[in-house]
Amino acid sequence: MILMLRKKRRDRASFGANAFFIGLFLTLLWLVTPIQPSGATPLKQPANGVTKEKGATHPPIESLDTLEQIIYRIRRGDTLAKILKPYGLSGEERELWFRSIRKHYSLRRLRTGKEIYLYFTKNGSNGAGESNGRHLKALELELGDDRVLTWKRENQGIVFRRRERPYETEVKAVAGTITDSLYESGVRLGIHLAVISQFVDIFAWDVNFHTDVGPGDSFKVLYKKRYLKGSNKNETFRILAAALINRGKKRFAFYIEKENGTGNYYDLEGRSLARTFLRYPVEFSRISSTFSHVRIHPILKTKRPHRGVDFAARAGTPVRAVADGRITYAGWKRGGYGKFIEIQHGSVFRTYYAHLRGFARGVRRGTRIKKGQVIGYVGCTGRCTGSHLHFELYKNGKYTNPLKMMLPVRERIEPALQNIFENAKQLFLTELADSHPY
Repeated sequence: MILMLRKKRRDRASFGANAFFIGLFLTLLWLVTPIQPSGATPLKQPANGVTKEKGATHPPIESLDTLEQIIYRIRRGDTLAKILKPYGLSGEERELWFRSIRKHYSLRRLRTGKEIYLYFTKNGSNGAGESNGRHLKALELELGDDRVLTWKRENQGIVFRRRERPYETEVKAVAGTITDSLYESGVRLGIHLAVISQFVDIFAWDVNFHTDVGPGDSFKVLYKKRYLKGSNKNETFRILAAALINRGKKRFAFYIEKENGTGNYYDLEGRSLARTFLRYPVEFSRISSTFSHVRIHPILKTKRPHRGVDFAARAGTPVRAVADGRITYAGWKRGGYGKFIEIQHGSVFRTYYAHLRGFARGVRRGTRIKKGQVIGYVGCTGRCTGSHLHFELYKNGKYTNPLKMMLPVRERIEPALQNIFENAKQLFLTELADSHPY
């Protein structure tokens, strides 16, 4: 069973240690109605729908919505003259546009794959070039996924503006009961894979999702989605609070962000759920082979130790560094490893990532890496039978089973955030008390 409540609100928030954080967090939690049995009625949606995020101070250029829009995706070798040629602008008019654009942007920098938006009107009489009764009224150039340069023909001439596309946000509550696995149940309920992966990362050091979570367990997640309207390129997700009922035991997580912008998840007692290491080097996926001192090698057909864990994943799946460290090797590795990365984490730990399809940009020997940073992509290079990541962990030079390693809790909630944490925790627990399926 699932109930999604979409509350589209201004994303001006930082969960810092200040009164504004309290107000926003309490608002988000109160707006989410309890999960109810089938037939429940969600709260009425806000009349104004999705709102802009703080920082998007430049609204869309007025009146462009009333014009005919043509979108052109830039191809290799394109010039602005070539792009505008089909629209019948006179030589004088084209030169006016070129001169205005060159003041703010080099026409030699047109980037392949980016888009140009041309706006035409049929009833203009401003002297613009004409084709089939149309006049060029405005031109927009996509500078980035969230930035646009705009030139608009007005009475005083062509006016230039630089603006940001406003990010929009949604806050959603999702709840469900697991019928097979968390991954399959979540996908069936329409939960984005990024949210499922965050959920696993949050609780991964307390629960083994591959062996201990299954049918009958349940969960609830409150999360925020941030995106650009009309595009899914820059979608990001952040779980604000979560609960997992596993074999009758309840576990909770609450996200608290500090004034410096860094955040963390804490349990009921205010203990951090984070560790210095991630539990998994790829976002939640199936383990196809575990750590073993003796197994039959799938290719060599001989008994050999398997001193690592294999994560089955599609080719191209991002591979993450499990902790901060320095790359000591990145290249082809003999012995069946294929494309391979080795990272040294301080003086105690070292990790291997094998059978990669390729490396992330900037990954080379000596590169400093942060926990969670993408370092490569799943493949099937070297000695392997299918696409997967082979991951090994060493502690003081000795092989260690990554799935059995335990690390101490890193920190507790700071005293300055204690009151904020307690208020947020109580409100969320109140929501859960009346919710289904708990």
